[in-house]
Amino acid sequence: MWTERDIREQTDEQTFYRGKLLESTNGVLEFSSFETEGVYGDKELNLRATIHGTNKNNYKVEVTLYYDEYGEPQDIDYYCPCEDFLTSDGICKHCVATILYYMHTDGQSKTVTSPFSMPLPLASEYDDRDTFYGNTSSVFSENSTVSQESIWGHPARTDNSMQQILRQFGNQENWMITDGALIGRIHLEPTLDISGKTPSVSLRIGDKKMYVVKSIPELVQHVQQTEMHKYGKNLAFVHQLDAFDDNSRSLMSFFIRQYQDYNYWYSTDIRNFTLKNELLDAFIEIVADSGTMLEPSTKNQGLWYLTDEEYKKTLTLTAVEGGLELKLEQIPSVSSLDWNYIFKDQKIYHSSRHTHQAINLFEDRMTGWCGGKSFIAESDLPLFAREMLPELEKKYHIVKEHFYPENYLPEDVSFRLYLDLPQRDIITCDLVADYENNREYHVFQTDSKKQHRNIRQEAKAAALLSGYCNAKDDATGLPAIVEDNDKLYDFLTRGLAECEKIADVYISDRLKKIQVIQPPKVSLGVSLNGNLLDFNMEAEGMSLEQLAFLLSKYNRKRNYYRLKSGQFVAMEESSLDTLAQLSQGLMLTEEQLASGHISLPKFRALYLDAQLRDNESLPVNKSREFRELIRNMKTVEDSDFEVPDAFRKILREYQKKGYLWLATLCSNGFGGILADDMGLGKTLQVIVFLYDHYIVQGENNRNTLIVCPASLVYNWAQECQHFAPELPVCTVAGTAAERRELLDSLPDHPGQILITSYDLLRRDIEQYQNLIFDYQIIDEAQFIKNATTKAAQAVKQINSRFRLALTGTPVENRLGELWSIFDYLMPGYLFSYSRFREELELPIIQQQDEDALHRIQKMIAPFILRRLKKDVLKDLPEKLEKNMYAKMTGEQQELYQAHVQRLQMLLSKQSPEEFDRSRIQILSELTRLRQLCCDPALLYEKYTSGAAKLDLCLDLIRNAMESGHKMLVFSQFTTMLDRIAERLQKEHIPYFMLTGATTKQERIRLVTEFNQDKTPVFLISLKAGGTGLNLTAADIVIHFDPWWNTAVQNQATDRVHRIGQTNRVLVYKLIAQNSIEENIVKLQEQKAELAEQILGGDNIGTPFFSREELLELLQ
Repeated sequence: MWTERDIREQTDEQTFYRGKLLESTNGVLEFSSFETEGVYGDKELNLRATIHGTNKNNYKVEVTLYYDEYGEPQDIDYYCPCEDFLTSDGICKHCVATILYYMHTDGQSKTVTSPFSMPLPLASEYDDRDTFYGNTSSVFSENSTVSQESIWGHPARTDNSMQQILRQFGNQENWMITDGALIGRIHLEPTLDISGKTPSVSLRIGDKKMYVVKSIPELVQHVQQTEMHKYGKNLAFVHQLDAFDDNSRSLMSFFIRQYQDYNYWYSTDIRNFTLKNELLDAFIEIVADSGTMLEPSTKNQGLWYLTDEEYKKTLTLTAVEGGLELKLEQIPSVSSLDWNYIFKDQKIYHSSRHTHQAINLFEDRMTGWCGGKSFIAESDLPLFAREMLPELEKKYHIVKEHFYPENYLPEDVSFRLYLDLPQRDIITCDLVADYENNREYHVFQTDSKKQHRNIRQEAKAAALLSGYCNAKDDATGLPAIVEDNDKLYDFLTRGLAECEKIADVYISDRLKKIQVIQPPKVSLGVSLNGNLLDFNMEAEGMSLEQLAFLLSKYNRKRNYYRLKSGQFVAMEESSLDTLAQLSQGLMLTEEQLASGHISLPKFRALYLDAQLRDNESLPVNKSREFRELIRNMKTVEDSDFEVPDAFRKILREYQKKGYLWLATLCSNGFGGILADDMGLGKTLQVIVFLYDHYIVQGENNRNTLIVCPASLVYNWAQECQHFAPELPVCTVAGTAAERRELLDSLPDHPGQILITSYDLLRRDIEQYQNLIFDYQIIDEAQFIKNATTKAAQAVKQINSRFRLALTGTPVENRLGELWSIFDYLMPGYLFSYSRFREELELPIIQQQDEDALHRIQKMIAPFILRRLKKDVLKDLPEKLEKNMYAKMTGEQQELYQAHVQRLQMLLSKQSPEEFDRSRIQILSELTRLRQLCCDPALLYEKYTSGAAKLDLCLDLIRNAMESGHKMLVFSQFTTMLDRIAERLQKEHIPYFMLTGATTKQERIRLVTEFNQDKTPVFLISLKAGGTGLNLTAADIVIHFDPWWNTAVQNQATDRVHRIGQTNRVLVYKLIAQNSIEENIVKLQEQKAELAEQILGGDNIGTPFFSREELLELLQ
């Protein structure tokens, strides 16, 4: 909704407050409002009002406020016939009053009888021009009421605003005829009166002879209304700005602006205009060059002009008995909030008040009731000489008569600081000030003898010392550092040095034992030993056992560690920080560190190098083999591997790099995730990798296992046949006996590429136990995101040398899914799940721990290759996404609200324990709500009323067909697809439908025919057809219902938006307005950031939430 803050942004601060005042003083005479709704759920709020004008006219105001579908302010249109509307950038005060009235009354209509609501007469209603000019003012004394019909309908006479405009045109014409000779000659002569408490200005007006302006408000009204007015026999003219000379025109505009304020019309003094603060500044700026007269009058009655020269008043300081007399030169002066103005010799001097606040107070007192004189007693002169006089010398010309301030200045002082350690965790600080004649004072002790002490210096030294203390010692009353290691370490490393700059420091023997020890110098050695990584560590100045203990206690947020002896070890060295992060990242134990020699898996090399590369202060000796390994992984394009000749013209550049990356991973014994965006050809890159090994290198005895969803088994076989028919591909499908026979024959017939599904692998896992595969590839690797499933356990039981995972969504719901995939690729790389969860997943999710986030990024980055379509396919047509909102009405809305209320009651009454036990029930209820948003007929067989989204979907399909488009319609409810199919049949619209019940062979047939024939619609189950399909014949995608995980929807969209698409792709997401669907979309947008940080572009979603999130979903 629109708020006052939104209104402020549409205008300046002054106009806003004038509008607010106008609304609060019943300036809104009539008001009405009505709301309209746009096609996409956006709203328009139309406000109409009659506003009382300061020039006794009424203004008819029209304002339109625009909202988006969520009720958030979007834009504003407005109209008002006032001058500000024509000349200002923002809304005028009348529009402000209209909007505020709506906000404060909830849009309540209003009709008021007003003496100012009578329309202005037109010249055509009078017999002659003189009669017209002579009668226009009389209308303001008549009482009348403007009816609702005359305001909002078609009035019988010209409305107020148009009358005003026509009248000004008439006056302009008359002015040119009668007073043309006076154009630009009328002069305003201001007189500034500074004799009272508040300055004011009066005016005289004329050409050759000047006349006193008896009423400034009437002068303003004459100009605003372009009225003829006579001042005397020598001056009568039609008032408009062009009549005045240049300087007077600026002054006249100043008064017009001020009288737009509602209050000024009711000022009791109409001859003098009060100038407060910023108005005084504005007035003097206007008359700076043209000048102003001054009251009270001076000897010279000429004009006064603003000058940039500096003038200092004379301040005379005279020593008298008992003290000092101060006398300030008395010159006419006045002040605003920002400036002091001094009037002398026809010049207006000005100086800023943004100085010492006490000096402004001094100026005000001395020019006010003090009469320019004051007195300071002898006892206060030391403070005056030390603190106040230096500031006065900056502003005034000081004259001293028998006054010698140096006699009152404080003596020089030196300090001694005594530091003691009465107890292990207490340091006391005794500061002593030394003066001449062996006088000394303990600064922190109460002493009334401060007459001849340098209090400023003592306070400065005490403040420095107190900044390091946190308490007062009970025994001595001295400031102390008590039981605070952070304070103590800060004082020893930084504060002590600062104290030595201002004092002689004396440290007790007990405190001297508390030293800050510098950390040891550490050097590392890294080398390869077969498939192991040897990591050696040496320390100088500390034993490895002590170093291991320190690293186990390391805390990045604390730059020290305190030993049992009370000493501190400085931990600020970046090398120590790197070593601690390395130890934490590799999860090394204290025993491993103390040994100085650690053997790690080879796959730790890249993470180790990334950590050490960021710190140059930690010496590292890297073996030649280690450096070669790192170099090979970093410069994949420069590797010795070559793309097979058969594919050089087929592969795009990014696909060639993908192949080289796979070959490099394999040669170094690493696993990896090819996580390219959907539709970038991950399958083809793997086929090239296998082609190189089987055909180019002739590895006839190597076995490969490809595991994928059941729906993709034959798709993989087809792709291999299409791109590399020479490959020895075999699908492990058919009956259990047929699969057993095929697997049993593998040892005798090696060199096979087997393709099977996750489900069949799980069933046949016993037959795989004795088989060895050189290459194992899992497609759609999110199928093993749950490490506890039998499918995940099955792929990890396969005995394979090189493992690869393909997925466009490595992280869908939680970071644990990433752990499961890496547990398949390189078991132990992300450690056990319990440690991964404790040290990485939970800190990132719950605490937004950036250190943990950076740590996991460094660990996984070398083993994930991810390219996005927008980055590598510059020629891929754009994809436009639009949320389409459908408003439930009638029986559908009633059924939905009834279910929402029932679920809200259930959630609000449950205890946390009951909530945990009823998760399945609640998830089922959420599913019912989503089904109601789609079509209540999914739940109620006898339901025959409308379904808003179904109607919207059919409208989109019809419009798309008329334009010759082909489209995919996705839903996670197959029953909803059936409902859509029924409607398509009734309207004789051809379609295909693919669900989980569709056989693999039928699936391939449907895809092939849809890409070749003219069938316009393909209905697809999100789960069954969201992956493994190439449907680039379509260029429109309709997501009928939102899924918890937007990554799944994006994957489905990429059946169309992929290589081979030549048309712009339109994606429509249908959402039931003001429903759980709308809130699901908002929640998932909020949860998308984590995967973006980890991988650079996936969404995090979850099909379940906390009780509080669920209640928010139902709002």
